[in-house]
Amino acid sequence: MRFFSIPAGVIATVIINSSVLAANLQPPPAGIAVTVEQGDWGAARTPYIKAVLTLAANALTPYFPQHASDKVLVAFSKRGPRVLFEKSKDGAYVVLLNVQDQRWDQFVYQFSHELCHIFTNGEYRKIGRDEVAQDNQWFEEGLCESVSIVALNRVAAAWEHSPPYSGWESYAPAFREYAQRLLSARHRELPVNRSFEEWYDENRETLKNNPYLREKDELFATQLLPLLENTPGSLQAIGYLNRQRSSSPESFEAYLASWYDSCPESYRDFIGQVMSLIERRNRDGLPVVALRGADKSSLH
Repeated sequence: MRFFSIPAGVIATVIINSSVLAANLQPPPAGIAVTVEQGDWGAARTPYIKAVLTLAANALTPYFPQHASDKVLVAFSKRGPRVLFEKSKDGAYVVLLNVQDQRWDQFVYQFSHELCHIFTNGEYRKIGRDEVAQDNQWFEEGLCESVSIVALNRVAAAWEHSPPYSGWESYAPAFREYAQRLLSARHRELPVNRSFEEWYDENRETLKNNPYLREKDELFATQLLPLLENTPGSLQAIGYLNRQRSSSPESFEAYLASWYDSCPESYRDFIGQVMSLIERRNRDGLPVVALRGADKSSLH
């Protein structure tokens, strides 16, 4: 039974120079408790995996304090990466990863993506024993891709100063090199002479019907990344997604409005930026997105 599923494989990241996300690189002394089961990890030993994943968790957890005491059990599976519907007997989230050997960049990418699904309250989208509502799942997939990019860069920066083990310092540049190589992929670029709003208009039904199209999710994640990097409160805002339960599918516009309503005002600017990125307009040229109880003029 799965909670979330993303296409197999990994993506990487750009170098983040933004002052917004450059602060507080040092992780707190305590946070999410990570346990790693024995499995087909290849040459990667479980204590090493735990240390790397804990570093990734510590890079994100300060922005999601409601999850600071969570427990996460990590296991190897060719069906990963994903988060299972059911928690373990001791209440831990169960995350399946599909990485072997000492590919620490892939460990960080896959794990932080799945952590993002936990942080976005994805269990609230559960509509049956074995499924979640998929009407707007594409958006969450792209959002978690972007968060994993942030995590990769955060881990790279932290690794340079305090690697998990002495002697591992030389691996830090590999995160950024891997990121730059993967982000050069052509499918991450918008078609020539197309805005993202136009691209979304052309692909909205496809995304709604199949939210796990890797290339489309990665294109969206790349467009979203600058907003995530440069908008104060962007990561905190993510923690309020899916806070309002929906018993039936809802439009994407209503989904975003629900997120906006659930989020404290101090973090709403990021949501407004997202709305502006993908905002559609009706025949009169007015925005289709309706913000319940919100002052649209305050959004960028």
